[in-house]
Amino acid sequence: MRYEEFLDEVQNNRFKPVYFFAGEETGFIDEGVDCLLQKLVTPEIRDFNLDVFYGSEVNAARVLDSAAKYPLMAAHRVILLRDVQKMSPSDLEALAKYASKPSRTTYLLVTMRDKESRKKGIEALRKAAAYVECKPLYENQIVPWIQKYVRRVGRSITGPAAQLLASEVGASTSLLRSEIEKIQLFLGARQEINEDDVQQVAGLRKEHSIFSLQDAVGAKDVTTALRIYENLAANTSAGAIVSSLARYFGQLHLAHGLPARRDQAQLAEKAGVHTFFAERLQKAAQNYAPADLCNALEVLLHTDYVMKTQGIEEALAIRLMLVAIIRGFSPQYLPAAEGRK
Repeated sequence: MRYEEFLDEVQNNRFKPVYFFAGEETGFIDEGVDCLLQKLVTPEIRDFNLDVFYGSEVNAARVLDSAAKYPLMAAHRVILLRDVQKMSPSDLEALAKYASKPSRTTYLLVTMRDKESRKKGIEALRKAAAYVECKPLYENQIVPWIQKYVRRVGRSITGPAAQLLASEVGASTSLLRSEIEKIQLFLGARQEINEDDVQQVAGLRKEHSIFSLQDAVGAKDVTTALRIYENLAANTSAGAIVSSLARYFGQLHLAHGLPARRDQAQLAEKAGVHTFFAERLQKAAQNYAPADLCNALEVLLHTDYVMKTQGIEEALAIRLMLVAIIRGFSPQYLPAAEGRK
């Protein structure tokens, strides 16, 4: 199910016995787990009826033994299993078998901080559990998400303020929530967030934004792009960076066909971005000839290939990718080029 569908169900107190949160947007994973824990685990029963395990430290037998226990002084118990992709295939298959016929008195919450895993058993678990897909926000979804989240916390935000926050913070929902929480403290009793509030409180965290990385690549600024990547690496997967840049260069291709200022609204619609970003796309498109755009997409495709098949360190692959795109180097000069057909 989509993450929004999951939220609707939980807000209406409809719960599944086994949840499987997976995807690149770790902010949705963390928020989804916290939302369930707030609903299912009261402070007085937390010590007796909540177990937290990590896939790198536990086997399925221990998790399932905990799931089979009866709750103490409560109607149910809750088990949180993080990083399930680190478990063995046999453990994953055992969890999938349990998810198909779970305990009536236990809620099992499973997380995987990754887009996907080819490990045997993951797909079976995905099918047996209530699978919650945690995908990163697209550019045109960030402003609406900000507006909706601000309403959920009992505030309102002006359109320009939401656009500024989206531009400066990016698509990470965990970072966006953190900035909104700081703005709330600054507001006091005042309800509406405006541009001045964002400017004064949100910190303009350009160094953490995937969109700032796109801007640096669009400006062909190698030094800034590499610095931004180092800040992004801790909280953003290499796969998310590659896919976002692939989408970005597709948008630059559209911008080549709609270069005039009067075409910005049409570009925003075709590229799937807010009009706030269309002018940036048109400016960046001037730095890349059509052949450069094709080369960039080839470099991105090659980087995705070597990370998935050649065991090359992701950080090194991304750094080389950024330099190749900006300097216009062909993928043939990158590692493992001869292995790709």
